Amino acid sequence: MSNKLARLSLSFAPENDDLVTGLLYLHTPWGWEDEGLKDGLRRLTVHFDRPEQSAETEAALLSACPELRLERASVDNADWTSAWKKYFTPIPIGSRFVVLPAWLKDEPCAAQPILIEPKMAFGTGHHQTTALCLEALDRLAAEGVLKPGQSFLDLGTGSGILGIAAAKLGMCGQGLDIDPVAIDNAHENVALNAVANCFEPATGSIADIPGDRRFDCILANILANPLVDMAEDICARLARPGVLILSGILREQAQRVVNAYVSQGLSAPQISHSGEWALLVFRA
Repeated sequence: MSNKLARLSLSFAPENDDLVTGLLYLHTPWGWEDEGLKDGLRRLTVHFDRPEQSAETEAALLSACPELRLERASVDNADWTSAWKKYFTPIPIGSRFVVLPAWLKDEPCAAQPILIEPKMAFGTGHHQTTALCLEALDRLAAEGVLKPGQSFLDLGTGSGILGIAAAKLGMCGQGLDIDPVAIDNAHENVALNAVANCFEPATGSIADIPGDRRFDCILANILANPLVDMAEDICARLARPGVLILSGILREQAQRVVNAYVSQGLSAPQISHSGEWALLVFRA
């Protein structure tokens, strides 16, 4: 592996968000840095450890969205690691959890720690959608809706952070992600948190879950378009009663996702927001 990482910095009009993030989901499933809106443009940064990955992704993005602004750079791998240690600060979640980097695992902590080894897999708790999902888990557990012994499925598990939180609530389940690099990171984090007995990440998608399998809670922090496409399969695997937690959805996309799941027989969800992002919680 090269001691350099390629960096692509992307700027584009907000109406192209579905197009750009959909392509990134296909070409860079390990994730990207979301810098939100600046000067009226969406700004994302992606890192690659192989130049051919960067070139392929750049070509796909410019072909689909010629007006996209793109800046290329390189960064030392050592700088990447140092940046994580500089910017990955503890993240308190509700009254129950705090997300900590692995290098702070021995620090005293009043809340229950979720330890994460930051890698190029999405999900450290800093992104608003991850925090929204963690807060929902904490809130639903406090309300007695989610209970120890219940089952869960974490779709698009990434670093495994949501599944680890569910396991620390006493639930048992599995996580799925189409990216094997993310699953390697998830297994590392599962071991760090000592929850391997109740949370098993694996490479795969909703189609790999047997049609007769049901989960008390399904979490999916992905993107609006895949969530709409998977609505039927996800709802078919949700227990009744059950809880469905969806995010990775921009505010303006929320109603389209709501419609897709209500059309499968679910009642209207509770909707929360953080910045430009939305969280949907359905209670079947």
